[in-house]
Amino acid sequence: MVRAASVVGASTLLSRVAGLVRDQVAAYFFGTSAAAAAFVVAFRLPNLFRRLLAEGALTVAFVPVFTQTMQEGGRPAAGELFKSVFTLLTLVLAGLCLLGIVFAPEVVSVMAPGFRDEPDKFRLTVFLTRVLFPYISFMALGALFMGALNARGYFALPALGPFICNLATIALTFLLVSRVAPPILSLALGTMVGGFLQLAIQLPGLRRAGLPLRFSFRFRTPGVGKIFLLMGPAALGAAAYQLSIFVNTILGSFLPPGSIPWLYFADRLVQFPLGVFSMAIGTAALPALARQSASGDQEGFIDSARFALGLSFFITLPAMVGLTALALPLVTGLFQRGEFTAASSLGTAAALQAYTLGLPFLSGASILARVFYSRADTRTPTMVAAGSLGLGVVFALILMWPFQHVGLALSSSLASLVNFCWLYALLLAREKAFPQKAMLREMLICFVIAGLMGAAVWPLGTWAMAAGSLWALTGRTLVAVGAGVAVYVVLAVLTRRPQMRPAVNLLKRRLGRRK
Repeated sequence: MVRAASVVGASTLLSRVAGLVRDQVAAYFFGTSAAAAAFVVAFRLPNLFRRLLAEGALTVAFVPVFTQTMQEGGRPAAGELFKSVFTLLTLVLAGLCLLGIVFAPEVVSVMAPGFRDEPDKFRLTVFLTRVLFPYISFMALGALFMGALNARGYFALPALGPFICNLATIALTFLLVSRVAPPILSLALGTMVGGFLQLAIQLPGLRRAGLPLRFSFRFRTPGVGKIFLLMGPAALGAAAYQLSIFVNTILGSFLPPGSIPWLYFADRLVQFPLGVFSMAIGTAALPALARQSASGDQEGFIDSARFALGLSFFITLPAMVGLTALALPLVTGLFQRGEFTAASSLGTAAALQAYTLGLPFLSGASILARVFYSRADTRTPTMVAAGSLGLGVVFALILMWPFQHVGLALSSSLASLVNFCWLYALLLAREKAFPQKAMLREMLICFVIAGLMGAAVWPLGTWAMAAGSLWALTGRTLVAVGAGVAVYVVLAVLTRRPQMRPAVNLLKRRLGRRK
């Protein structure tokens, strides 16, 4: 699991770094202007589908069924299942994109009702929505390809796709920003081309895995119906946080100008550790859990679930503390240039601190959901997610007026906390052998050493903000980040955290091979 997670994590790190550069480019050219707000709203629905499908519903529904089909019927049966799902999904997506383009004004009215009072902004948002809607198809089909490749043990190529997507977006934005009207169209076109390339890069991997890309209209192939039945509940089960972001966009349209871009850029920074580490752990854990569940290996299943959850908290707790302590210097160093002003940095940093509070629980809930999915149980995460989302909306309505956009970000964190605690309680009730006390002890120790790291890093954040130039601020922020990592690793070694051992062993083996 660590080996697979390291491959996915390294590839995702490249993608997230490129994603930060892409966001810097967008911030430089468009800042938190009306055009930027229009793009954020137009991209919100396609991006929601990306996160639900590429990081959620389609993958977690497909992998367990595909794995079971492979074990029972071999490669021919698994190949037939893949072709049937690909064909049916392509047809559904074609219809969905057509409806989205035709009814774009209605979509925007639901997503950002406050924009109706500003006709120019509303029209621009509708136009960008129509341009970006086919992105959903690229992401959904890419999620199917990724699930099939992961189930066959191929992790690197699917994980590199987002990196290619971000590079294409950056290049085309620079190339087209002065050549198209409105200029924000350059960002939308770059996103579309990047999405297509993210899909196309996986095609050679499918051929190597023995999964040729052909249409098959045999929709009664065993497993097809089960996958699509699992997808609906899985989408909601994986969506508590993502749908809360969607709700925040709707409610943010009623708040002062800049609120939606502030929330967007803050969420992008939260997605960095979430994508690099949490998604990597979940992606690596799901095939292992599915195999152990299908083979009846209960002891191995419990060990994998415990390890994945412990590793998630081991990584995300220090990330939460570090992002909270260094929010303002990070946002300032990354984005404050061009149209992105000091006021934009303050608004984004405040939202980042509120979002970050829910990071460990968001990651932990994602791992727990995969534990249930590997048992082909999508009903439990769905019910929990629906309840958490409902409470999140209540939190948002209560907090948005006194705390403005920060209240919306905080409501998402509270929803993630509820989602995690609820799923964890149900896991303990279902899996009697799960080591509850040992797991809680691991979480507590990680929380304590992350707090000690935060105490060391917090003054460095103030020191970074006192820098006289942007370059000096960036350098001091990097020093602060490095110091935080060093402190946490030393404390983890001194307290003998079990999460360090497999990573160190893997590193030793790789260094040994090079020698």
